[in-house]
Amino acid sequence: MISSLMSMLPDEDELSGDDFQTYFSEKKPTILNHKSKLQPGASFVKKDGSAWTTLDGTTFVVRSGPDYARNKLKKESKPSFYECVGVDCFASKHKIPNIGRFFYSKDSSDKKQRKKVDGKEVAGTVPERFVFQMQLPDYPPSMIKSQSDGEGYSLVFHFKLTKEGRKKIGEAKEPAATLLTRFLDAVREGGGPQSSEHPLYLRPKVIMRLMNHEKLGLGFVHRKICENFNAKPFLSRPEHTFHVAPDNSYLEIDVDVHRFKYFQKRCAHSFRDNFRKAKIDIGIVIEGQGDEEMPEQMLAACTIERAHHENFLLVVDEEAEKRRVAEAKKKEKERKEREARENAPAAPTGAPPPPPGASGADRNEERADDPEGATSLSGRLGHKLGLW
Repeated sequence: MISSLMSMLPDEDELSGDDFQTYFSEKKPTILNHKSKLQPGASFVKKDGSAWTTLDGTTFVVRSGPDYARNKLKKESKPSFYECVGVDCFASKHKIPNIGRFFYSKDSSDKKQRKKVDGKEVAGTVPERFVFQMQLPDYPPSMIKSQSDGEGYSLVFHFKLTKEGRKKIGEAKEPAATLLTRFLDAVREGGGPQSSEHPLYLRPKVIMRLMNHEKLGLGFVHRKICENFNAKPFLSRPEHTFHVAPDNSYLEIDVDVHRFKYFQKRCAHSFRDNFRKAKIDIGIVIEGQGDEEMPEQMLAACTIERAHHENFLLVVDEEAEKRRVAEAKKKEKERKEREARENAPAAPTGAPPPPPGASGADRNEERADDPEGATSLSGRLGHKLGLW
């Protein structure tokens, strides 16, 4: 079925859309560095119907058990642990991982994290803030050359721990609450999926619901995709990364669509212009496995609609850009040195060159003073070989 759908998608040269370089060349980028302190949601332009709203987790159905592997029973989720407090939309020439560091200070101390529930302190267990970033490419994918970075957009969702969510986590009685705590402990101890393969890293799931696909006038392929995959959870592994602030002020999950398979990237890119008309629900949940981890409970959810990429804020990660420039200069220097070695004239053939600091006259004087060659190393070796 996938191959038949691929044949009906537009050709790669028809997927370019608006030229990223041309459109943003007239915009002055916002520089992001260690001094930046952005306000969550400040970049979202509510224009031409663009809007976002927090979404009740009870609108999603999740695994409930018992014996889910056999019964496949699902039911409505309990309210989400986090509620949405802002959405940011950025455009950039390169991906920006761990974008939460530009919003939440690393040395801040949120008093609410130290709040006690029934006399028990719940500080440090779950961050007060949760950042979810979707990194979307703005270049047509290629089957020949795989590309994992380049021009694109970032949808950044900011969530805040609810009062009820904080209480549930502090009580540690419900399976979803203890699972979330275990997941965060694994991320903090292992340092993320790049440095460890902890099985809990494979658990985050994303649920995307296109709520108005009937009104978008979609083509045959996109209609088929909606029929088969709309509102169907998918594991974000392995194209995700996790970040927990040193002060535990926020957790971030980045889902990198740049690293998706070719067909997925092609579908996402060809759908890009529909985002300005679409209404999409996005939910995140940690997958439960086994009765002791069920029922699942939504981590966070949000609705975003009519997101016009022309209104996205152009940003540049200053420190990452400096590293890229330095790396480019290093590679260029190595290239020039390699070419110089390859183009250097070949050494003349014949007698081996004399040792440094020794001329022919010196060696003749040495031979005259010591005809048997008894004192020098070369002389002793020549004497043994019967050369003199």
